[in-house]
Amino acid sequence: MELQQRQADFERAGIAVFAISYDAVDVLRTFADKFGITYDLLADEGSHTIRALGLLNQHIAEQHAAYGVKVRDEHYGVAYPGIFVLDERGAVTEKRFEQSYRVRLGGALLVEELVGDAKPAVQATAEGEGVQIAAWLGSPTYRPWQKLRLNLALRIAPGLHVYGTPVPDGFTPLAVDLEPLEGLVSGPVELPAPRPFRVEGFDEDFVVHEGTVGATLPLAILGPNGDVTLGVRVRYQACSATICYPPSELRLELPLRGLELLRD
Repeated sequence: MELQQRQADFERAGIAVFAISYDAVDVLRTFADKFGITYDLLADEGSHTIRALGLLNQHIAEQHAAYGVKVRDEHYGVAYPGIFVLDERGAVTEKRFEQSYRVRLGGALLVEELVGDAKPAVQATAEGEGVQIAAWLGSPTYRPWQKLRLNLALRIAPGLHVYGTPVPDGFTPLAVDLEPLEGLVSGPVELPAPRPFRVEGFDEDFVVHEGTVGATLPLAILGPNGDVTLGVRVRYQACSATICYPPSELRLELPLRGLELLRD
């Protein structure tokens, strides 16, 4: 489903999508008809290719026990969930695999990482002293445990800068945080390296960001919380070569529609 929703993006980028499963041909045909799958599904009944590639998940019982799920016969034979990226010659250029089917890349994030195209599906903007901020997600929806990525662009007015980390006491560095939300987990924000900066009259070392600053923050929502609003807070202090404005905090909201896990 996730890949199908982004199939047009893959086609525009010249990427062909194939999926391999341990299910039989008739099972995959039923699945494709039900969910409108148009890319190629490869049946590996008996998991022969999956075994040959070293992808057979041999920890099914332990993983199901960890999540309190009863193991059924049809659970055995599955591969570790993941992706091979091949070039035109068929050589593997990238591998991306997870330990469990619960955690996986969303289709929008996969397009963003493979194609480098982070089209906003839901976005918000805010403006403060010397700074304009845009925040967006590549998908307007989420499923439990699905990996997402928050993208931000900070446009700092000409002649101004904002402080980076580390910063001397008494100054406020650029920081991005998510407001608490049930089931929300996130990684550290990724920012470009700030440049060294000297402030006349100070012996301390400073680092600053200037111009347009891109930032990303990985996240996932671990439970079926329904529709949610992702609250984003950006703290910063804008300065010129001669003056500093008071520290500021801008808040942005990004709505996300919750989808159920597909269990068919």
